[in-house]
Amino acid sequence: MNIDAIRQIPLVDFLNHLGYQPTGRDSKGLWFYSPYRNERKPSFHVNPRKNLWFDFGSGLGGDIFNLAGELTGETDFIRRAEFIAQKMQLPVEKPYKPVPFVEQLTFENVEISRLESPILLNYLADRGIPRDIAQRYCEQVDYTLHGKRYYAIGFENNAHGYELRNPFFKGAYPPKNITHIANGNPRCNVFEGFIDFLSAERLGYNDGNDSVVLNSVSNLNKAIPYLQHYPLVLSYLDNDVAGRAALARLQREFGDKVEDKSSLYPQYKDLNDYLISLTPKKSKSTKSKLKL
Repeated sequence: MNIDAIRQIPLVDFLNHLGYQPTGRDSKGLWFYSPYRNERKPSFHVNPRKNLWFDFGSGLGGDIFNLAGELTGETDFIRRAEFIAQKMQLPVEKPYKPVPFVEQLTFENVEISRLESPILLNYLADRGIPRDIAQRYCEQVDYTLHGKRYYAIGFENNAHGYELRNPFFKGAYPPKNITHIANGNPRCNVFEGFIDFLSAERLGYNDGNDSVVLNSVSNLNKAIPYLQHYPLVLSYLDNDVAGRAALARLQREFGDKVEDKSSLYPQYKDLNDYLISLTPKKSKSTKSKLKL
């Protein structure tokens, strides 16, 4: 693993992979919502020229390794490097080539409606999620980006932002946050993403439990205040470096209250991969271009 190459990864690019888009800019750089704590006004500043960050709300700052430490709670340098490499999907045998900084345009003309698109419903069906479950928890988000019109599956979070998915796009309409689904149950399931939450619903693992969907392990700190009230926390996190680090953080925080459920899918990266393995394959792809 080339540590120097990882250090050169643009912070803006790294944050984009975590699902964060800039909310504004000034003469020195860009403003974001903090990726490791909950806040109402963006106070996380990135200087793309120096490739450094500073969080005015917490007083913390530094380079990409410092940020990885705040996101994961890891003090071990190699663990931080592994987390960055996993999120950026870096091959360890090749050096990373930084992507030049390009300011991201904001979403425009956003419209929320009932999830009815056959393309989007078929995309979820290919991942084992039936229509009734999809429409119960998701919506359709139509939006303009870079001057073109698109649509995606939307999963709302606590701050009224949306996780966005379609066959060709994975992103978020800010602000980024967790999603807490409260049913009044003393047991709470924890998922990294909403596709895993929908998969658990399909498999019957939710069973009326409350749920917290992190919408990125970087949101784990935001979930802690919600989870501390539950006598039992059931973890359905991914079987990868980031998922194991998040599980370890939960176990440090809550001890025996945390039950690791990833043993249900030990040979798969996540719960949805396991569900797909149980779902009959379709003969033809349902993917289609998503411009309106």
